[in-house]
Amino acid sequence: MSRDLMHSAEVKELVRDAYRNVPASTAAVARKLYTPEELAQVPQSAIDRALGVADHLRFAVIHPGETVLDIGCGGGIDTILAARRTGPTGRVIALDFLAEMLQRTAEAAADAALTNVEALEGEMEAIPLQDDTVDLIISNGVINLSPRKARVMAECARVLRPGGRLCVSDLTVGQDDLPPQILSQPAAWAGCVAGALSEDDFVHKLERAGFRDVHVPYRHPMSVDDCALYPLFSTEVIQLMKKLIPADQQRAVAVSVVVRAQLPLTQADR
Repeated sequence: MSRDLMHSAEVKELVRDAYRNVPASTAAVARKLYTPEELAQVPQSAIDRALGVADHLRFAVIHPGETVLDIGCGGGIDTILAARRTGPTGRVIALDFLAEMLQRTAEAAADAALTNVEALEGEMEAIPLQDDTVDLIISNGVINLSPRKARVMAECARVLRPGGRLCVSDLTVGQDDLPPQILSQPAAWAGCVAGALSEDDFVHKLERAGFRDVHVPYRHPMSVDDCALYPLFSTEVIQLMKKLIPADQQRAVAVSVVVRAQLPLTQADR
């Protein structure tokens, strides 16, 4: 059985439960990832529910008037920042499979007086958009949550226009970086660690989906203490990590990366 298909229903259910119950207490994550100037553009409600793993928007060139798809909009922080950059002639589609997250993003957009944000309920493995309708896809620590990552990347290629771009952030790990006792914890899946690919595998899957010019402009190690900032990691899992992972490896249990890619300009080149 393909690794992408294993335990699909179980993974989705635990992710659903974990994200529905995230407390509004993750402003420390936002302050770690974003500049004060960026946070000044975002309502406090979105700052308080930040769960990303990098500021990939620093590497996403967003042009006024473009259509941007934010996969896994969460509390809305990246959706809001992207919507400000597209301007009133642009459009940001905030996709999430949880109605609670979509409501939070919609409320944050309203608080920011933005009229170019559209909330869309759906799964990233089956994006409810027509082919060739999006200029740019962004996503922050979300693709790893899918047990069918190759399918997600294929869907991204489908909805992007020829020449469309992708700029996402996620966690990557080595093949044997974490003990199985940690990888088997539901909180490790919800925190994007258990489902993380290696960087090479992430790039390879994008290339197989038809993307070109795939490159990684940003890498930053994520420590056990960094994981502790995220309520998705339970106290028990953090303690287990500190117990089972050698002390000299605890400063880099995963690597936060930003990945950029682009589709060919014509369908025939895919």
